[in-house]
Amino acid sequence: MFEVEVKYRVTDHTNIRDKLRELNAKFLEHTEETDVYFNSPVRDFAKTDEALRVRVYGDGTVVVTYKGPRIGNVGKTREEINVATNDLDNTLEILKRLGFREVARIVKRRDIYNYENFTVYLDTVEGLGNFVEVETMVNDKGLIDKATEEVLRFGDKLGLSRDWIERRTYLELMLEKLGVNKP
Repeated sequence: MFEVEVKYRVTDHTNIRDKLRELNAKFLEHTEETDVYFNSPVRDFAKTDEALRVRVYGDGTVVVTYKGPRIGNVGKTREEINVATNDLDNTLEILKRLGFREVARIVKRRDIYNYENFTVYLDTVEGLGNFVEVETMVNDKGLIDKATEEVLRFGDKLGLSRDWIERRTYLELMLEKLGVNKP
């Protein structure tokens, strides 16, 4: 699967939330997520543009995610592979024993909406501010460009300026803010 995502930096979510209501987008949930990012002992993910993340949802669900290198020039489209587990401590311990090194933790509060084939995330990220992510998923790499344009058009419909697009990940933004080299 390929996650086709465009992230926008915003000052607040009020206008976007209003637009979503006008469109009758379905509110799915409010959640808090903690993302723990790791670097590999055998290659530098900052150089290969990959990511390994352990996400803990507010309800205690744990998901390990591998993200491949970004594809394309707009947004953050990448291959994504997810595995759910029910034991955070043992998941983290396995990764550490295999030599993976924790590089950062990102905490965000997130409101999630669905509209047609789009998922919209209204994120408030501790230490970074407010963002809106618009994404869709595609099975075929050949559909990425078309899906990216659809995501951008939907962002336009929500009143999100293409000038606000943030290509960097939350991890990259946090490491930059902390003055730390990439993982």
